[in-house]
Parts: sequence; C-alpha cells; structure tokens
Amino acid sequence: MSTYADYLFINGSVITVDPDDRVCQAVAVSGNRIANVGRDADMKLFMGPRTEVIDLRGRTLLPGFVDAHCHTDLYGLNQMAIECTPYKVSSIEDIKAKVAEAAKTTPKGGWIICWGYDQTELAEQRHPNRHDLDAVAPEHMVAVIRTCSHVQAVNSAVLQAVGYAQGVADPEGGHIVKDEKGEPTGLLYETARDPVMSLNAGSEDELTKGLELLNRDFLAYGITSVQDATGRSIAQVRVWQKALEDGRLKLRTYFMPRLSGAVTVGQTYLETGLRTGFGNDMLKLGPLKLMVDGSVGGSSAAVRQAFPADPNNFGILYMSQEELDRQILAGHLGGWQLAVHAIGDKALEMVLTSYERALTAHPKENHRHRIEHFSLPDKAMVDKAKELGIIPVLGVPFIYPHGNSYLQILGEERTKGMLPLKSLVERGMIAALSSDAPIIDPNPMRGLYAAVTRKSKFGTQVAPEEAVDIKTAIRAHTLWGAYTSFEEDIKGSIVPGKLADLTVLSGDILKAEDEEILELKADMTMVDGQVQYQRV
Repeated sequence: MSTYADYLFINGSVITVDPDDRVCQAVAVSGNRIANVGRDADMKLFMGPRTEVIDLRGRTLLPGFVDAHCHTDLYGLNQMAIECTPYKVSSIEDIKAKVAEAAKTTPKGGWIICWGYDQTELAEQRHPNRHDLDAVAPEHMVAVIRTCSHVQAVNSAVLQAVGYAQGVADPEGGHIVKDEKGEPTGLLYETARDPVMSLNAGSEDELTKGLELLNRDFLAYGITSVQDATGRSIAQVRVWQKALEDGRLKLRTYFMPRLSGAVTVGQTYLETGLRTGFGNDMLKLGPLKLMVDGSVGGSSAAVRQAFPADPNNFGILYMSQEELDRQILAGHLGGWQLAVHAIGDKALEMVLTSYERALTAHPKENHRHRIEHFSLPDKAMVDKAKELGIIPVLGVPFIYPHGNSYLQILGEERTKGMLPLKSLVERGMIAALSSDAPIIDPNPMRGLYAAVTRKSKFGTQVAPEEAVDIKTAIRAHTLWGAYTSFEEDIKGSIVPGKLADLTVLSGDILKAEDEEILELKADMTMVDGQVQYQRV
C-alpha cells in the first residue's frame, strides 16, 4: 500500500461493523485496502498530493452489502423479459395485454417470457393458464413466471414442445396441474418446469448482456458481493470467467453449482475433485446447492400441516430423506460447503436430519454448511441448527413485497417465528440476509427495513417478535454475509487491512426513522478500492 491514501472519506457516520461496533468519522483507502479508520484528525498522516478527499457531509459510509443468495444469471435475463410484478400489472388481463403486445414484434414460434406475477395481488385471485395465453399468442412460445420462480404458466405451444399431454405423470419433485379431463392447464410447479427452462435457457450472448445489467443495478444499490444460487449452467461459468479476465466482472461472486434438481452441474464438480474455495477474491467456487422443497407463495413449500386453502396440499419435496442423506454426505465428504434450499418445516426437519447424520459420522470443524431461506422453523429446529453449526441464510427482505401473501396463504398464527432473525441472534448464531433476486428487488434498503420493522409494503407485520435493531440488520447484510463464504477476514467490515469494498448512503441511516430507511439510496459504491458507481 502507498504511504498516502488514494481516497479519504471524512465527516461521516462510518458504521464499521467491527467487533466493538464502532461508529467513526473517517476512512482512508490506499490501493484496494482500507488503510485507517477513525476520527477526521487521524487522517492527516494519510493526506498526499493525489489523495481524493470525499466529504460525506454526515452521510453513512458502511461496508459494501453482501447479497448472500441471489440468481445472477436469471436477474440479467429477466431484465430483458417482460416485467409482470404487482408494480406493473394488477390482473391476468393486464398480463394478457403485455403478451399480446409482445406477440406483435416477436417472430412466430419465438419465446415471450414474462416474470414476477403474484396471484394473491391479481384481480382474479388465481394463476394464469394456457387458455389465457393461447387467447393472445397461440403461435408463440409463452411462459409467465410467478414471482417466486417455483411456478410458471405456459401456453399450449410450450406444453406440446415439452411433451406434456393428456394424462402425463408428475415428475419427481414437481406437479403438472391438470383439469378434470386430465389435460394440463399450463400451470407447472417445481421440477415440472425444468424442461421448459432448458428450452429457453439464455445464450452466452444473452448471459453476457445480463451480466452487464446485473453489474449496473447491484452496484447502484451499494452491493459489492453476490452469492449466486442458480448454478445450473456451465455456460454461465464461462461467461463470468471471461468477464473476470476482461475486467468486466465488477461484483465479487461466490458461485454455487447445483447438485440436485433435473438440471445440475454439481455432480460434474464432485467428479473433478474441485471444492469450495477454488478461485480468487472476485470469482470463487462456493457451496454445492441442493433443492428440497418449493415456496410459501407458490404453496409448494414442504410443510407438516397442510396449507389452509387445500387440506390435501402439503407442498412438494424434491427427494426422499434417503436421497437427501446421500447427496449431503457426498458433498460433505468431497470437501464442499453445502447450501440447501429448505423453506417449509417438513423440509427443514429433513435437512437438519441429514446434516446431523453426516456430521455425526464424519465430524468436521468450521464446515459452515448452510440452509437457504430457513423460513418456517420451530424452536427445536433453531436449537438444532445452532448445535450443528448450520448457517441460516434468511429471506427476511421478502417480507416487504410478500408479507401480505404470507399472511393470506398461511394465516397469522403459522407465520409466528417465520424467518427468525432475532431468535438466531439471541442464540449467538450468525445469519445472513439475502434478496434471492430477481425473486424480489435486490435493494438492501428494503431488506434492512423489513428486518427492523417486519412490515410489508402494505404496513402489515409478519412475525414482529423477530425484529432487530438497525446495526444488527446491517451486520447480517455485510459481515455475516462475508462469513457465509469464509471471507470475514478480508471483507464485510471497515477494518484496516481489509478490502476496500464500501458504500456511501444518501443520509445517516442511524438517525433515520423506520420509514425513512426506504428512501435512502447508494450515493457511491467502491469495489476493490475503485469507484464503480456514483449517483449523479
């Protein structure tokens, strides 16, 4: 590092997230590292002729946000598709209008992809189906993806292309909805979507364009590190590797190869002898990713008590306990960290059982195995996760856009203890926050707001007893995110010697009222000592 700083941030509210939870005034950055942290007066020794001084004017400077579970390729591809979130549509008729408009300019036989609808916020209070889509685009391939991405509606052309005809059987881990005659309605759950997703997977050119959009949007939110939970495509790895070589990869990426599901690459990685940690500080192999169940919003999470709307619906399991045991043990013995998607209490029970069996038979210190989402545990599951050293990666930010849906689908009683950040913290556990983008908007301000208030965008609260203070929420979105990738020694807090991944907010978040948190924006984002985003 140079004797002098390249950047001096002064006159601010610097949330260090260090062991003492200090709030300081100033930070010096030299090269790609943090050189000093303290008072404005402490920075004089670091002032040189080429030092750029940034007057924070009381604004917050904090470590760059870590999104501990998102889908980087899908995010970029969605930006090139048709948005049908509740911010853009309020009915199936609105969706049909968007599809009809796209059909005018899309060649016959081409794909029309829509994403983001929530049936609980549509006027019709139901999912779209093939009849809706056939009415406006019978000569195109149409897929309309629910906001959770666990459910999608397709038209007859797509059903024909994937061979879903009358009487077709459900695949393992999936469900093809049929009418009273046994005809597919076009609504597909979980692994039933996989043949469709294989048909419309993005090309390398599209993935390259999507990566540019990902860089643009995440940096503008103050995010400096992402943990990619898609991991189904070798093409994605090639695109990200090429971007790293060309200097176009701006976000530190921890990549999770998929081990379970119909389309996987995890077995290939196991066979190579590679394991978690291979790579560098910008692009690194993370855990093997497994899928066990679906989502709450899609009523496909595996639950012990049926969903209230359907006494026969206990959700969907991707595999048996025995198969889950086998896959977790294979990854564990192969030297991998593991990250298992589990939302419902039945799925969580299975995952904790498999982890316990693997760790009992083959103990390992500092394994940092994870459970992604950890949405509906009971207290015994929280205690078991602590005993086993499991890291929950929580979707607390989901409460802001989807809290009302959770209450509608499960009821208030069954959402008590949902996404239990406070309970985990009180037990001395580490738990990271994630957006699961593009499932929800990756804006960390909404995630912090949800963690502090447990409020949805409508003002309703989900498990308010699990609310935490703003400093804890920030720690869960920075340092604890770095911990989940074994990188807490190099990033996630503002400490001398750590990487200079920093975010400047538009105000002082420690002085903001709860509702004001939503209005804060990233004014500047620095990655590796370089300013990668600056709000005009």
